[in-house]
Amino acid sequence: MTGIQGKNRTVIKLLLFACIVSLLAVGATNSNVIGPLPQVTSMTDGPLAGVPFDIGSLKRNWRSRIEAIRSSGELPIIDIESSFDARAFNPAQYAKLMDDNAIALIAFSPQARGWTEDARVVVAIDPWRYIPTTTAGIPPAWPKDGEQFLAATATHVAKDRYPLMGEFEFHHYPSPRQLKRGQTQRDLALPIDGELGHRLFRLSEETGISFQIHYEIEDQLLPPLEKMLKQYPKAKVIWCHLAQIRYSDLNTIYGPAYVRKLIEIHPNLYFDTAFGGPDSRYPASREFHTTIWDRGSGGVKKDWAQLINDHPWRFLAALDIGGDRMDTLGEKAQDLHRFLAALPPKTAEIVAAKAAWKLLFNEDL
Repeated sequence: MTGIQGKNRTVIKLLLFACIVSLLAVGATNSNVIGPLPQVTSMTDGPLAGVPFDIGSLKRNWRSRIEAIRSSGELPIIDIESSFDARAFNPAQYAKLMDDNAIALIAFSPQARGWTEDARVVVAIDPWRYIPTTTAGIPPAWPKDGEQFLAATATHVAKDRYPLMGEFEFHHYPSPRQLKRGQTQRDLALPIDGELGHRLFRLSEETGISFQIHYEIEDQLLPPLEKMLKQYPKAKVIWCHLAQIRYSDLNTIYGPAYVRKLIEIHPNLYFDTAFGGPDSRYPASREFHTTIWDRGSGGVKKDWAQLINDHPWRFLAALDIGGDRMDTLGEKAQDLHRFLAALPPKTAEIVAAKAAWKLLFNEDL
């Protein structure tokens, strides 16, 4: 799949390119600009950002936007893990939602049936709000055509200068929305220490680019992951959905002490904080989605809060927007702000944005 095409792309591309050049110039000279709202409501016939991505120019925009949100008295957030369906994405609407909820940047990974150039489209349309992220590793291309998909990912990471690889599913139960629709085909179980896992970990080691994994929390799944972390110590792994345990009877190991041990042993392991709010339950088990929340006080449990405060650079803010839940940004942002507000202010600043910036660009924000 080659991304969204259209016969009017050339004309639109030229017009938007002139606009983008002007906006980038503004970002280079004004350190406190939140960024204009894009005027387009669809990605259809959208332009393609040039590659390799001009990360330097984009970072000037992004820094300006982060500072503008901070100057307004809000805590700016970098969402390290979300994905989008180009057919359902409204750039103008999303930009306003992000501004209203202090979401400075989203590492938006396209969802498609194979490699797509849609990340280039979204960055061309709005170079102020989106970090280019490679296509998500989800069915059917992953794992069915996993070797070809990883080969395409490797080529584009090297050639196009993507700063982040999207979420790869190794063990994934059906999502709550899929269960409500009666869809169970996403019940995916792929060995992380299989050939595709080795290829992905090697790719991260060779390029220095981080990747994300969806890997359900169960006792039997932990040793294979530990083995891979040990075998590939330079691979930068973001384990999505901190403490999201959907079947508690399958876990007797994972908790704050276990995560602390992993963090202290493996310096390139990170966790994103995309999980449900205090009242969120997984429909199949009817269990609360995460063990983070202290439901008595409405805050974060002390042992989790202490762990994050001790190692704030290893935890990354995330919303986990997806193709079938593009309408949830406001709700998810509310939960994320609630979580960050339960942390000490300096820790919250790191988790909200500084840790992600440091991981992706190896520099302080």
